[in-house]
Amino acid sequence: MLSKKCLLSDKLFKYTVTTLFSLFALIIIIGDATAGEGCKNTGLSNINELDELVPNMTGTNDRDADSSYLYKPSLFKQDHLTDILIHKQRSTLQDYGISYDAVYIQDFISNHGGGMKRAGADIDGIMESMSHVYLTMELDTEAAGLWKNGTLFSSAFYHDGANPTTDFIGDLQIAENYMADDGFKIYELWYEHSFDLFGTELSLLAGLHDLNGEFSVTEYGLLFVQSSFGFNNEISNNIAVANYPVAALGFRAKWDIADNFFYRGEISDGDPGRDNCGLRHVNLGSKDGFVTFHEMVYHFGDMEDSKSMPGTYKMGGWYHSDEFDDVRDTDANGNAIVHDGNYGIYFIADQMLLPGEGDTGMGAFFQIGGVPDDRNQVDFYVGAGIHYKGIIPQREDDIFGLAIAYAQIGDDQRDVDDLAEDDPALSFHSTDSHETVIELTYKTQVLAWLAVQPGVQRIFNPGAVADYDDAFISILRFQVNL
Repeated sequence: MLSKKCLLSDKLFKYTVTTLFSLFALIIIIGDATAGEGCKNTGLSNINELDELVPNMTGTNDRDADSSYLYKPSLFKQDHLTDILIHKQRSTLQDYGISYDAVYIQDFISNHGGGMKRAGADIDGIMESMSHVYLTMELDTEAAGLWKNGTLFSSAFYHDGANPTTDFIGDLQIAENYMADDGFKIYELWYEHSFDLFGTELSLLAGLHDLNGEFSVTEYGLLFVQSSFGFNNEISNNIAVANYPVAALGFRAKWDIADNFFYRGEISDGDPGRDNCGLRHVNLGSKDGFVTFHEMVYHFGDMEDSKSMPGTYKMGGWYHSDEFDDVRDTDANGNAIVHDGNYGIYFIADQMLLPGEGDTGMGAFFQIGGVPDDRNQVDFYVGAGIHYKGIIPQREDDIFGLAIAYAQIGDDQRDVDDLAEDDPALSFHSTDSHETVIELTYKTQVLAWLAVQPGVQRIFNPGAVADYDDAFISILRFQVNL
């Protein structure tokens, strides 16, 4: 059951949505009243002729100066669903440095066997669903007439629906990357400023920030629904760190040392807090320490031109200053030995392999990382996959993906579970040495603003629990750019 605070947030979200749609309707009424006569005189016989007046969202043509024409993009060609209503307003706001986006995602998830239980075992039907609305707004301070080189960013989301990992899969790596507690949440709020540093660019960012939005991320891996392809599991599984669905107060610096080489580092709150609804509560107490990430990045080529063979290679490391209990060893009193801090290193690569026209072609990604096994459950992770855009002729915006993720359970952790299993008074399951996931997916761009992405995942040793059978998961995702 949702808390009273969450219920209030849901009511606020619903009131906000109702208000926005009312404003959209008012905009249309005003637009029709001021430009209706011009619409009658255009002499357009079909919507395709009207499209020719608006070749793109920012483009112009010879009739721009003629106020007798009402410009509307086609429902089948526009970039956002609401562009047919408010494309002029969106363009006007961009002129003043304000850009915004809203994305609606609807997922349907089924477990066809294995794991904790089959989806729907305790509910009507055999499928569970989740809904997600993600909102962002960005202000360019120079375009807004304020000062140069500044960007203010904010985001929020509303989530409702299933929690497949805890409901019926029991996996370790999280099969669904939009899984979160229900409710409306303020997510990110930060300011970034850029400086010229001896002919190079230095940017500084401060505020509530999703660290994983920049660190330990592979561009090709973002296609997939499995969470490990978005954030190495040896990190996300072992430490509290700012990533979806909870951001943290942090400070990030990025220095473009050369055209193809840059460094970035971030220090942020060691405990981002709970995944709860409403406004973020920032606690800067020293008890939970801090976490710091550092990356050196080498990149080349142009992602929009696959024939330039674009590639990105990242070498990173992190340190968390909190205290961590040893997973196996204890002192003379039977208390867990305490380690000062936690740390790890990782490497990530994205590389175009088989170029096509424009940004189409087959690329591949690779992830690998390791941490000490005396204080972490997962001590080693490796992932890899292919990302093929335009694999089917005449479908250049569709993307095919196939990837594998391997999360290894540390020997110390397995020793503990084996000992616990030998004690009949305890109910620990025996532990497998790994959890491995293979994901196959295909994202088809039905319209510019609508994508449909069916996919399947085979999860070997879900949760690394020996008593669980391998799980077979299917996920159908609908994405609408509002």
